[in-house]
Amino acid sequence: MRPQKTRAALVALLTWGAICATGAAVLAPGALAKEKPLSWKPIENALLRVNDAAPKEWEVYRTGKKNEPLLLQIGDRFLLIETHGQHVFELDPTKIERKTGEVLWSLTDRPDKPLATSDWTADDIGAAFVIKVKLDAEKALVDLQLPHPPDVGSLPQQAPRQSQQRRRYFAAEK
Repeated sequence: MRPQKTRAALVALLTWGAICATGAAVLAPGALAKEKPLSWKPIENALLRVNDAAPKEWEVYRTGKKNEPLLLQIGDRFLLIETHGQHVFELDPTKIERKTGEVLWSLTDRPDKPLATSDWTADDIGAAFVIKVKLDAEKALVDLQLPHPPDVGSLPQQAPRQSQQRRRYFAAEK
């Protein structure tokens, strides 16, 4: 009788393990297959200064409406900026696909080790969100200002215009 109980327990344990492994694969799809690249769109009217000078060629990108994380391109160099974790990662430009009006890059291609940084500032100054960080190895101070999108919900409601034109009478017509 004992071998049957042992065999049943072993089969139950193996079944449970298979279910758990399948669930883990569903919860972590990046573990089995490479994640699809994200579409990074440029942020309009952003300002960038590096050591108090504007770079000649640069662009800053985000994946949605939030400014976390950011992809900063300065010339041919790409930096991933994570303000909440206060990390900056240098990205391999060969893994970034450039298309018209966007770049494609997957977060799974992020390097393991961030660049050495200090003097972090991430603040909302009213009209813009400011990120300042010093890249220690280069002694470069990066000052990035991202404008807030307009708050359309706070605009005053306007009554719809009438489609008919009103005729105005002047004193001469009477």
